[in-house]
Amino acid sequence: MKKLSEFSVANPVTIYMLMLGVMLLGYISFDRVGMDLLPDLNNPRLFVEIKAGERPPDEMEKQFVNNIESIAIRQKKVVNVSSVSQVGSAQITVEYAWDADMDESFLNLQKSLTTFMQNDDLDELLLTQHDPNTAPVMQIGFSHKEVSDMDDLRRVAENYVRNELIRLEGIAAVEIIGGEKKEVQVVIDPLQLKAHQLSLSAVSQRIRASNINAS
Repeated sequence: MKKLSEFSVANPVTIYMLMLGVMLLGYISFDRVGMDLLPDLNNPRLFVEIKAGERPPDEMEKQFVNNIESIAIRQKKVVNVSSVSQVGSAQITVEYAWDADMDESFLNLQKSLTTFMQNDDLDELLLTQHDPNTAPVMQIGFSHKEVSDMDDLRRVAENYVRNELIRLEGIAAVEIIGGEKKEVQVVIDPLQLKAHQLSLSAVSQRIRASNINAS
């Protein structure tokens, strides 16, 4: 009975000391753990940029983008392929799984696009991999539940948010993307032009001369 009583008293004390030791070790370890605000990242994406004169976007897609997308989607461990087409240029984004070997993926896609690189209709075909470690960039998005006009949000970002961020130490540049700017569309009546003996260039020059930027 004496041994059982001693064991019953010593067991809670041992557990308490063990918990105290674990807490002390955790506190010391947490205090010495380093923090990296820009950790090394491996972005599993490849970008294919093409340029071909002044072709319209629909022609860029039919003649080049669709074929490149069909080749890219068949690559090993590709999870998604998307593209953006503009006049004379297009960018295809190829997204891979996180466990993909990007060096091997780059070489395989480059080999598959060899025939396109030899296409005389293309002015340039560039295959690149974005390395987030070489560009310390932070993206900040904001919105307002009562403001739906993107032009108003853009002006707030330009006049207030940008000016405050650019004053911070270590900030090299602040770029605003995604905003909308209001524009005025001028519809020309060909009959009125002919009646007043005017040309499109004359009207364009008069509008450009009257377009004055003021605060």
